[in-house]
Amino acid sequence: MIAGLAFCTQVCAAEGKYDMTSCYAGPSHVIQQGEGITAVSYELTGMMPGQEGTPYQNLSGRCVGFLTIIKGDYSETGSCQFWNAAGDKVFGVYARKGDPAKAEGTWHVVQGTGKFDGLTDEGKWMPVGAFPPVPNVASACNHEWGTFSTK
Repeated sequence: MIAGLAFCTQVCAAEGKYDMTSCYAGPSHVIQQGEGITAVSYELTGMMPGQEGTPYQNLSGRCVGFLTIIKGDYSETGSCQFWNAAGDKVFGVYARKGDPAKAEGTWHVVQGTGKFDGLTDEGKWMPVGAFPPVPNVASACNHEWGTFSTK
């Protein structure tokens, strides 16, 4: 996924851009229905080293999502909650459709608490690399980029 947010220090800009990588792993549940039909639900733990000078530094997170591939048509949607060491939280939603090798996903912040109160974000994401599969586990790292503003 996905997408994410992090600890904002006093030097954070009121608005800015970010470009970073985050990684996720957790249990998945797969339904395979004949040739070319797959559905997957997952619950992932996320780690985001983030980017200094943005609200996206040193976050942990949890994401839940669902994807389908039906005769080559890929669709994924989900939501994530991220938090910093102080317990400030941000909640967002993501989606991705189209060719899994080319389609960019979207990320949108819905609400934040504490230092994330008033945070807005419109971002994109794309999986990077491929990991050897682990049965019943989803794992991915995402390239994430976009713009944010804080109040």
